[in-house]
Amino acid sequence: MANTDVSGQLSTAGMAFGDLVRLTGQAVADTQQKLNKTAADSTSALAKTLVDVISVQEVDYDDNGTVTGSKTFTSQLPLIDVVDPVLYQWSQVRLQGRFTASQFGATSSTDTHTNTSTDGSGQAGVLLIFGGGYNNFQWDDSQTHVDSNFRVESSVGLMRMNAILEPRHDIGVPKPRQAVVGPQISIDAGPIADVGNPATSRTMEVVVTYLKADGTPISGKELSIDTAGVGWSYKGGVSTTDGTGALTAVLTRQFVGDTPDRTPVDVVVSVRKGIVGESTTVTF
Repeated sequence: MANTDVSGQLSTAGMAFGDLVRLTGQAVADTQQKLNKTAADSTSALAKTLVDVISVQEVDYDDNGTVTGSKTFTSQLPLIDVVDPVLYQWSQVRLQGRFTASQFGATSSTDTHTNTSTDGSGQAGVLLIFGGGYNNFQWDDSQTHVDSNFRVESSVGLMRMNAILEPRHDIGVPKPRQAVVGPQISIDAGPIADVGNPATSRTMEVVVTYLKADGTPISGKELSIDTAGVGWSYKGGVSTTDGTGALTAVLTRQFVGDTPDRTPVDVVVSVRKGIVGESTTVTF
């Protein structure tokens, strides 16, 4: 029988794949190190380069929340405030290997057998009738047997690599601040009261204060109020801010059914005047 042995191919393939993994890992590490150095050098260069930019933009609003003007303040700031350096990283590197090993083997044997047999006889005398003579007989036998055995195995290797290089999103440069000069709105929660016994509704007062940028009250202004689906009304029917810039809205929850759920809920209250707005969450 022919003998085949593919252990050599398999061991070689394993070593080759191991070397590939090791070398790929080293290449990824070296590349990442160079990428980090390039990003650091780029960031340093951007930080040392000064350019004239708008560092702060000031927007002014009047008491009605309308823009009345704007001012810009320029200064020399590092270029990194304008241009964000891109830092790359290897987010994924995958290696896949598949190996098939085979070998070809063949044996051949020949067996030859030869058999020879010879028989002889002779006669001698004085009889003229029969005369004299000699007879000889020979028999030959030859056999040949050939036995051949073949065995085939093959070896095939397949390797695949996928890699993703992408920017990092956890590192960035802070943006310059913006300053807004104009009215301000504050929302404060007030008293809570149940109506009826047992309670059929619950009310809560919300005090809205409208002030100038320097804290001076703004009186006589109507404000847009939204309570995210919960009914509300002006307290005492007063729909404009008073001398202190305050306006009170009364929120109302209706309890429906024989066994209503009276558990306190969160309600978002939003107040807006022009483009000036504020929101807060109250619980009642």
